[in-house]
Amino acid sequence: MYLAVFIAIGLSLSMLGPSLTYLRERAHVSKGEIGALFVAQAIGYLGGSLLSGRIYDRGLGHRALATALFGLVGAVALIPQFTSVAALAVPFALIGVVVGIADVGCNTLVVWYSRGSGSTRLLNALHLFFGIGALASPLVVDRSLALSHGLSLFAVVLCAYTAVMAVIVLLHQAPIPFAVGSEPTATATQTPVRVLTVISVFFFLYVGVEFGFSGWLKTYAEGIHLPGASAPTLLNTAFWVSFTVGRLLAVMLAARIRSGTMLAGSCTLTVGLLALMVVADGDATWVWITTVLIGFAIAPQFATMIAYAEEHIALSGRSTSWFVSGAGLGSLVLPFVIGQMLDQSGSSAMPLAVFVAAIITAAWLLVVRRELTVATR
Repeated sequence: MYLAVFIAIGLSLSMLGPSLTYLRERAHVSKGEIGALFVAQAIGYLGGSLLSGRIYDRGLGHRALATALFGLVGAVALIPQFTSVAALAVPFALIGVVVGIADVGCNTLVVWYSRGSGSTRLLNALHLFFGIGALASPLVVDRSLALSHGLSLFAVVLCAYTAVMAVIVLLHQAPIPFAVGSEPTATATQTPVRVLTVISVFFFLYVGVEFGFSGWLKTYAEGIHLPGASAPTLLNTAFWVSFTVGRLLAVMLAARIRSGTMLAGSCTLTVGLLALMVVADGDATWVWITTVLIGFAIAPQFATMIAYAEEHIALSGRSTSWFVSGAGLGSLVLPFVIGQMLDQSGSSAMPLAVFVAAIITAAWLLVVRRELTVATR
């Protein structure tokens, strides 16, 4: 059930990238100006994730999750009705809020469901289904633009699916929080703010890399005039295919490879591939190769970091809220900065900015490992 909910989360959070050119042309604004929608969505996501952790800790799991999903239905339904950036910022901010609530909820409830056993595999499976939704998003957006000359068809598909999932969530009983007669939650609530902050910074950096790359990938492909009329959309889809395959492989390898090792390998490979993309400087063949491999390399990091943290500290709604809030802030900063850089410096700015962010992410992983090692002594 939580896996199916994450398909809706993947669809909704990934729709902005492939629809960006359509929304920009309809609003008659620049790339930098339309980038404000990333900011609106990220601010909403940050707010929703910050506010929701304690709600789940109080045992309101499925009621809170279903309310967020119904809210997503309403927010998505508003998008086809607006044309200006200012007006569009409202539904995208609302999407951010409700998806932030749902994201914290699903990650927390899956850990509670696993009761600390096999959480790495389940978390990677959860985020695999995010990848499936994100993979479907550019395809559904493309068909919607072709068939309905707008985002109306996309809204109908996503709203119908999300409403069904909300009803299903309400019909099931939520896992019991660790707080009910269990020692782990007491430990989780005492997790030092310093530890939560250090881990949250990793999520800030990682999501900045993921959203900075995927959100502007289609615009980047259009800017370098990637050969083929449908090439930008296909490139975006290829990224999400490889991203999904990467998360599927992470699920399969979770029982064999330690989460810390998987994180280190993923971060290192991402840095190397982005360096190659920067050096290739828009060469079509290398853009395709590196994009596909970057999707594969970056895929395991979010879920695996949650699992890595859970090996050292007991997770509660509060701690998950910290992590998802860091991710929300990351989805705000780098995508917005890239939009400004594209206006000022051209298309080559995107891979360079993401490359620098990926280096910082890999370096910060060392800080996280040291902090968690100290925390468990």
